[in-house]
Amino acid sequence: MKAKLSFTLMLICSVFLFSSFTVNDTNEVNNQQDKILLSRIGGTTRSASDMVVDSSTDYKTNVTVSVMNFTGTAVVQIVGGRTSAQYYIDINEMGYDVISIGTLRAGTYTIRIIVGDVVYEGTLVKQTVGR
Repeated sequence: MKAKLSFTLMLICSVFLFSSFTVNDTNEVNNQQDKILLSRIGGTTRSASDMVVDSSTDYKTNVTVSVMNFTGTAVVQIVGGRTSAQYYIDINEMGYDVISIGTLRAGTYTIRIIVGDVVYEGTLVKQTVGR
């Protein structure tokens, strides 16, 4: 009886465990936002604080930028084709902003986030909206 109960519990646990690790076929981080991979360019190699810069997009209307462990103004530049835009984010240890890219034409853009003397750069792909 004890062996049957143990086997049943083990079977239930294994079914639960394997069912919770399903693979998403779309290869998306999530359905709403995907991370923009940023590379650090310039600046000093040592830092008093571990600054964290992160960016994500929904490919159509918004880009989110977050900066942690920094106080000052961050500059966000979006450059590509015949279009360029620049935005400023005031940060006090932690800052977050949503930038509208709805007016940009579909295409590939370079996003540059300048925080102090450090530049983070990545590629942003804007998809068409509508037809």
